[in-house]
Amino acid sequence: MMLQLQAHDLLPGRRVDDPACDWAQIQLRMREGVQLSPVLPVGGDAGLVWVPKNGCSTLKRVWLQFQGADCQRPGFDPHSAALSATHWLNPEELRAVSDHRALVAIWRDPIDRFVSACRSHLVELTTGAMYAKLRSSSPDQSGFDNALRFHDELFAGHGVHSFADDADPVDVMNQVALQLPEWIACHIDWSHHTIPQINFLGGDPRCYRTILGMEQIDALVSHWAKASGLQLDLTPQHVSSQEETNNLWRRLKRDQLSAEAIAALQNFYAGDLAFLELAQQQLGAWQAA
Repeated sequence: MMLQLQAHDLLPGRRVDDPACDWAQIQLRMREGVQLSPVLPVGGDAGLVWVPKNGCSTLKRVWLQFQGADCQRPGFDPHSAALSATHWLNPEELRAVSDHRALVAIWRDPIDRFVSACRSHLVELTTGAMYAKLRSSSPDQSGFDNALRFHDELFAGHGVHSFADDADPVDVMNQVALQLPEWIACHIDWSHHTIPQINFLGGDPRCYRTILGMEQIDALVSHWAKASGLQLDLTPQHVSSQEETNNLWRRLKRDQLSAEAIAALQNFYAGDLAFLELAQQQLGAWQAA
């Protein structure tokens, strides 16, 4: 695998530095079921398909270091930095690219992924957080009132409502699990963390050289570092590292989900589970060279 990464390597698909390809619009399409795979080119013969909450921060930071980015500077955001170099491929384009690029992606147990999204973003579904965001994005009181009215009507139409600021995070997590499709339809910043993985990966595992599990991320990035010969910061980026003992939102765990919530999540993420089963049947085991 060549690891002289070039962000300008040509791929089909749309990039967010194209005015016609806006990140918000991509999310709107994907939460409606459209499959768009975000590909970062790796040299001339490989590519990484990233998925939010699947080691996304770690993988982007490593990829950006190959581009010469200073990931240690204050305020550095690997997500926005990598977004402008990402190519969004529909299933046909992904299949075409896979003919000449060895694509790799990370698959994560969907319930673990949902809980991870809850640890990092569930608090955004509280009333105070929502109002604060609406105010920060509104030019004046009139704009805030209009935005609030729109959100209230949208939420009411989907049968959901924001949660009290002092709500029990465990109760909120379980309630959201039971109405996840409705929350995805209502809250764009929440949606891309909980949209099914197949919306990012596509439906055909044969497009990939390999699909790895979360436990294999360290081996993958170490392989990249060794192959490149560069000194890289390979520190994993985990939301759990930001946990605080007095922050119950950051301490949510899978075993706090009710049986009903788990059943709802298994049903919603049935496509992700089927994708893994196909991948295990069709793809060989990956071994670092």
